[in-house]
Amino acid sequence: MATRYEIVHDHDAFFFQLRMADGDVVLRGLDSPSKIMVQNEILHLRNALRDDSRLVPHDGDDGERFVVVKDRDGSVLARSKRVDGDAALRELVDDLLGAAHAPIIDLARQRRTAAT
Repeated sequence: MATRYEIVHDHDAFFFQLRMADGDVVLRGLDSPSKIMVQNEILHLRNALRDDSRLVPHDGDDGERFVVVKDRDGSVLARSKRVDGDAALRELVDDLLGAAHAPIIDLARQRRTAAT
């Protein structure tokens, strides 16, 4: 499996997720009412990943850490999975930056086709 962005449709909302080559989902976008908006968010995310200052680290209540990716205007584009510790967070950020140009797979279309 290759690293890729997946467009997903679930419970009347669309979102994207970044799935790494090992199958681990490391980043998830916000719910959106349309697939076109999600595709646009992926383009904004790719631009944001060119500037690591837009990856804002956060500490969870459970002590784990995660990253929020912000757009130029400061709005949230996506949130990473939670990891344990600074070293794991740095590794996650490196993975995100390295996956900026991963291909997009439309799983929402595949789901609709299978359902018909």
